[in-house]
Amino acid sequence: MKKWFLLILLSISMMMAQAAVKHVQYKGLSYTVDTESQVAQLSRQTVIIKGDLPITEMIKYKDKASGKYISVPVTSIADGALEGQKKLKSLYIPASVVEIGDYAFANCKRLRHIYFASSLGANASQMTWLSGTKANIHFVLMPGESISIP
Repeated sequence: MKKWFLLILLSISMMMAQAAVKHVQYKGLSYTVDTESQVAQLSRQTVIIKGDLPITEMIKYKDKASGKYISVPVTSIADGALEGQKKLKSLYIPASVVEIGDYAFANCKRLRHIYFASSLGANASQMTWLSGTKANIHFVLMPGESISIP
């Protein structure tokens, strides 16, 4: 009896944990949304991305329960999210992104420019983000902002 109760309890907790994550397509890209903390992560892409990619600061998705559209900020880029995108030439990463996973842009052979709207990219040369690329890091600063690079 205790085993069945434990099994049912475990099943319910796993279902609740899965409900906190939603997979969303927005403007042709895949995102994982944490519905509890209301933030999104750019997920591993399965489509070929050509040319320039401006990662959006906010995405919208429709909540099935309420029928309303919900906007959430994109705060991270998953491990290997754009890895191997051989036709990707440049990226714009908004200030809302505060974390980039390992090998996020690895082996993007044509990637030459990454534009950061924050100081997040200041340590990019020490990260594995750019493994196998020849990208140059650029910062898009607002008047009065400054970045110190070690």
